Amino acid sequence: MHLSNAEFLERLAALFAQRKDAGTVFLTQKRLTYETDASTSSPEDVQMTDAAAAAASSSSRARDSTPHDEQDREWPLLLRATDGRGKKDTKIKLSTTVQPADIESFLSSYSTLLRSSFSGGLRPKKKKGDLARQRALKAAKRQAAKATAKGAAVDPATAAVLAGSAGVAAGGGGAAHFAPRLPKVVGPRRGNGVQKRRRLIKRREKAVERFKATRTRATAD
Repeated sequence: MHLSNAEFLERLAALFAQRKDAGTVFLTQKRLTYETDASTSSPEDVQMTDAAAAAASSSSRARDSTPHDEQDREWPLLLRATDGRGKKDTKIKLSTTVQPADIESFLSSYSTLLRSSFSGGLRPKKKKGDLARQRALKAAKRQAAKATAKGAAVDPATAAVLAGSAGVAAGGGGAAHFAPRLPKVVGPRRGNGVQKRRRLIKRREKAVERFKATRTRATAD
């Protein structure tokens, strides 16, 4: 169904509303590089005869051989929208042709419609701080589970992370309940690489001390 620019935007907004909960809307746009009355006034496809095809081919060759100024001229914009249903009797097809003089104003209204229609279905972005806290909490839970299974005591740094997450869940917040991202201790306990492991343990202990100091200051405030 070929519509005017205003009617196309109105019907497209209604189509987005219909497909808000389920379904898909397919949008295409391209430059209209040929001029024919049927392409802008008739919703049905035109069957091209051999004579018409030969004429179109000759006009295409003539356009290729036109001067540079003719090739650089502005062309209309063709937009199509459909709901993607397979059956022809139920499929919704919308199209419009935007003339070069109206492209800027049309695209402004078109982009506003797309933003308002797409923003409702987008998931909110997670902040980097939230992602870091989630990763630290998962790592702390894994380490606590391993220590419990072995019957060993939970690492103080791991306990601090779990305590901080418990405070946030209970309604706390701020720096006192921030779960720090602690250095991961890797490397063998003996032999080659033991020095690296010891350095990581010291870095982890310093991070825990800084976290405890920050939490103490925040609690005092």
